[in-house]
Amino acid sequence: METKQASKQADMKKRILYFMPDNPAVGKAGNLTRSAKILDYLQERFSNLAVIEFLSVSDWGDWDEEGISAFNKRYPSITLTLINRKISKKKPIKRALFYKIRNLIPNIIRGVSVDITNPYFRNKVKKHLNKQHYDTAIMSYSSWGSLAFLFDIRPYLIIDTHDFLTAQSNNRKKIIGKLFQSEINILRRFDEIWTLSVEEKYIYEQFTSSKVVHHPITYDPKPLNKDTRHLYDIIYVASKNPHNIASIKWFIEKVSPLLKNYKIHIIGRICSEIDDNHTHIVKHGMVENIDEFYEHARIAICPMLSGTGVKIKVVEALANNLPIVTNSRGVDGLMNKTGNGCLVAEDANEFASHIIRLMEDDLFYHTIRSQAAQYFQNCHASSKEDQLFTSIFERMNTGSTDTEQLNKA
Repeated sequence: METKQASKQADMKKRILYFMPDNPAVGKAGNLTRSAKILDYLQERFSNLAVIEFLSVSDWGDWDEEGISAFNKRYPSITLTLINRKISKKKPIKRALFYKIRNLIPNIIRGVSVDITNPYFRNKVKKHLNKQHYDTAIMSYSSWGSLAFLFDIRPYLIIDTHDFLTAQSNNRKKIIGKLFQSEINILRRFDEIWTLSVEEKYIYEQFTSSKVVHHPITYDPKPLNKDTRHLYDIIYVASKNPHNIASIKWFIEKVSPLLKNYKIHIIGRICSEIDDNHTHIVKHGMVENIDEFYEHARIAICPMLSGTGVKIKVVEALANNLPIVTNSRGVDGLMNKTGNGCLVAEDANEFASHIIRLMEDDLFYHTIRSQAAQYFQNCHASSKEDQLFTSIFERMNTGSTDTEQLNKA
């Protein structure tokens, strides 16, 4: 009798699928931080109420044995499913017949698109998804969003966009319209769209009829301690991507020569792109405890000449009450553009001038630091995300699963 009752309770559990191509348990990049927080929330609040599955791409992110072990250790209540996107090069004939040739014609028919899935991968995902019924599916990135259309029984569909992908190709003028149309077509098929950025929320609301939710990145705020000992003058935390590489090279060439009196501490994979011959630059690479740097830094910088969406490194610094010097791209997506702890520079001289004033003028420094703490508390404190998640999952439990949304595109 007890066995039948347990089985009945299991059948009543909601099934939640969360897709993300990378491993949130490995690395500190902004997109991984975002996904890790969502998984932390799901495990903490729903592990006893729902069956939670994390679907990812085995040949895309850090999914070696160590990465898999790290995920399972951090998320013991979440089922991990890995599916490979390509056929191994160790099988050249099979790879040619069932991957390369099979992809050729569909890619030609599809034309210009933000979608990066392929027929081989979609077929494997479709077979897996339709072995069971899901009540809710959360998909990451518009570029993978077409996977949500593979369900035979459609769940409540949410897409966590992370970024507005079309904007990343704003220099490709001839195809920008087609990229935009393909991205909007994907987003229109979802019941709900999550976005980090207030600017992107406006765009999605104009071009889709889906529910658009501004879902800012959040952290637990740190107390505003005025007696902090500054072991590090200036810190810069960054992953290695084209935007960060170009921006830090600009900073080193144009700004750092004006800052000879201060040490600049650089943390993250971006260090591999920086020469060793800069006497006032200290490279730390990947570190075990990033909080140590945030806790004992005077200020943070975010040189950012290009890129789209919210810069996670900016929000992280604000969470630690650090004043930030950045370019105009560094405050993209923030709810307030001024009075938020960020000093925006339009050129190298102004960038250096902001840094020097923060280093030398204590009254000004504490004013900007207080602004950082207040802005973060108002807009990015984790308590606000808990409230948001509660409302989101209430909608998931009552969300419509009819097929009307499927015909939006």
